[in-house]
Order: sequence, then structure tokens, then C-alpha cells
Amino acid sequence: MGSALIRSFLDAGVLKSGNIMASDKDEGKLRPLATLGVATTSDNREVAKKADTIFLAVKPGEISKVLDEIKDLVGEKLIVSIAAGIPTKVIEGKGSKVRVIRVMPNMPCAVGEGATAYCLGKNASERDGGIAKKLFGAVGVTVELKEESIDAATGLSGSGPAYFYLIIKALADAGVKEGLPRDVAEKLAAQTAKGAGAMVLKSGKTPDELIDMVRSPGGTTAEGLKVMEERKVVEAMIEAVRAAIKKARELAR
Repeated sequence: MGSALIRSFLDAGVLKSGNIMASDKDEGKLRPLATLGVATTSDNREVAKKADTIFLAVKPGEISKVLDEIKDLVGEKLIVSIAAGIPTKVIEGKGSKVRVIRVMPNMPCAVGEGATAYCLGKNASERDGGIAKKLFGAVGVTVELKEESIDAATGLSGSGPAYFYLIIKALADAGVKEGLPRDVAEKLAAQTAKGAGAMVLKSGKTPDELIDMVRSPGGTTAEGLKVMEERKVVEAMIEAVRAAIKKARELAR
């Protein structure tokens, strides 16, 4: 996710490669970034020394290890964490004055269509929040939330792309079974998902209103929706989001 964010920020023009340093123990992950002009290192402390803003793009289980490694160098610097489930207080506990922003982006940030939620830690200022809004707003939609709502965003928009990929695959599979070439079926399914999302964002209408605009009594859409209702697709989607939220909360323990 860290590499994807670097590329998306560069593509959006909100950061320049000369202002970025990336650290990873895996040199294979750093080589592609080096070709973009990004400074690279395998030493997290080198990044912490030089950076004004430190992004923690690591797995939740690695947060404590990385923080212990750099805690004497962060001072009052701004730390932006994208680690799922890790509260700001955990990071703040490594330095009394450290400024923390907790962010939950999603993978479509890589193509400028992300959905990002963020919250400010106790020492972070509105100006700090503006940095997060500028960066992530350049690669999609950004919302500020209270921290208690971040796990909900994690289960919905953080994990959500995978749910839609599954739906796109299922729609494409159905098309293939009915004679469409695989590439055509996937293109139609993916564009349909993209267009439906754009309608929600741009039309000003609710999902229910848009459903009614597509569905006509006795028509093809009504028949398809009837099967989805019988198979309890809506209930399954709700439970999927709730399960992801529960897991996010467990990661903080």
C-alpha cells in the first residue's frame, strides 16, 4: 500500500519524488520506487531523521517494532499511520508530543479513485488534517471522522474494493456462461460497477431511488433483484462489512 500511495501522490502531482524517502527491508520493493526518483533505504531510522512527515505503511503487527526503532527520533513530527485497527493513542504512547493522523485509504487510491477516512490524534492540528486532506483528496474522496468511526470505515471502504471485485467477477462469470468473451464480460461488469458508483456520487439520488429508476415491474432487473433477495445478498454484504469491522477492532487488542 505504501508503494501504491507514493505512485498515486506522484501521479496526482501533490508530491515530488525528490521530497520522498522510502524504507523497506525488501530491496525488491524499493527498486521500482528508485526508478521514479524516490530516495530509498533499508534503515527506518534514516527516514525518521530526515522526514518532516512520517508515513507508517506497515502491517498492524509490525507497528510496535517500527515505533520502538524510531521513537527517539520522532519528537513533534507528524506521523500518518495507515495500519488497520491501531488507535492513535498507541502511537502517541511512543512520544508525548508526537502528532498523529490515523488514515484508512483503500487500494483504488492507486488509480485516483480512492475512498479515504482519517482522524486526528490529540496533538494533531487542523493544519495537519489539511495535509491529509490535500494528499488523499488528490487521489479520490476523503472524509474526516471521529476515531471511534474509523474501524467502521475500515470494514466498509478499506475492505470494500475486494467485495466489489468479487461482484464484478461473479457478473463476468455469468456473462461468460451465457456466451460473452471473458475480456468483454469483465469490461462490461467493471464499467457497470464504476458507472453505478458515479451515479450515486453525482446524481444526488439515493441508492433506493436509483434502483427504482432501473427496475420496471415485470422487467429483467426486477427478475434479477428477486433472485438476490431470495439468496439474501443484502444480508450477506452487511455481515461481511460487520465481520471486517470486528476484525479491525480485534487488531487493536
